[in-house]
Amino acid sequence: MRPEKVIFSTDWITIKETARGFHYLERKGRDSVAIFLVRQGKSQGEYEVLIRQQPLCIDIPDINQEHRLYSCPITGGIDQGESPEETAVREVYEEAGFSVQVLPLGKYIVGTQTNEICYMYYADVTGIEPEIAQQDGSYFESISKNEWYALDYLNECDYGACQLGYFRLLDIL
Repeated sequence: MRPEKVIFSTDWITIKETARGFHYLERKGRDSVAIFLVRQGKSQGEYEVLIRQQPLCIDIPDINQEHRLYSCPITGGIDQGESPEETAVREVYEEAGFSVQVLPLGKYIVGTQTNEICYMYYADVTGIEPEIAQQDGSYFESISKNEWYALDYLNECDYGACQLGYFRLLDIL
C-alpha cells in the first residue's frame, strides 16, 4: 500500500491524499475544546448556559460593516504541550473570568474531512462571581460577548458542539 501523499501544505494546514485516493484536511496541532458553563436558573431544576457570541474568522465583512456574531460555548485551540483539560481551564478564565475545575463531557471529530478532535467540558458556576475576563488581546475577542440563556438554547445553535453538549448536559443536570 502506498503512503499518504501531501497535496498542499502551509504552516497551518495540510491537504493529504490517502493510499486509497481520499483527500482530507489536517489542521496542524489544533485540536480544540468547547466548555459549557452552567448555573442554576430562577426556578428549581432550571439551568442556564453561558453563550459566547463571537465572529467567525472566515466571515469577513465588507469595509465599514460589522462582523456577524455566532453563538457557541467557550471555545479554544489546544496549544502544544497543553492537555485538553488545561486548555479548557485557561480558556474559561481568559474568556469569562471564572476559575473553575472542568468535568469531561465527551469528545467528537469536528468533521469527516479533517482530523481535528473537539474535547467538551462543563462546569457549574452557580454562585461563583467571575473576575474580569483577560481576553487574549485579539480583535475578535474584543468584539465577542458572553450572555446567559436557558439551557434549551443550545439545541437551537448552529455550532455542532451545542447540540451534542445540550443532550449530554440533559443527562447530567
